[in-house]
Amino acid sequence: MRITLRSFARFREIFGEEKTIETKGVATPKMVLSALCEEKGCTETLFTAEGTLHPHITVILNGRRLSAGETEDTSLADGDTLVVYPPVSGG
Repeated sequence: MRITLRSFARFREIFGEEKTIETKGVATPKMVLSALCEEKGCTETLFTAEGTLHPHITVILNGRRLSAGETEDTSLADGDTLVVYPPVSGG
């Protein structure tokens, strides 16, 4: 199955602006992001030492924001778009 990953701000520097990812079998957003982080050497940027997604990372699947638990439990489907945002601050 093909998943599109879009990245913003500092994550764009790590993953690129847009990337098509080929997966086989069942995949979750966490699985996809973990595999990419292992490949790029950036695991601690997105994940805690316990392996959970940092709470300040925003993950959106097909236009809907996912909670940390949903990134682990939601199965991806062919054609899904996953968007990753770093923390946002300002005022």
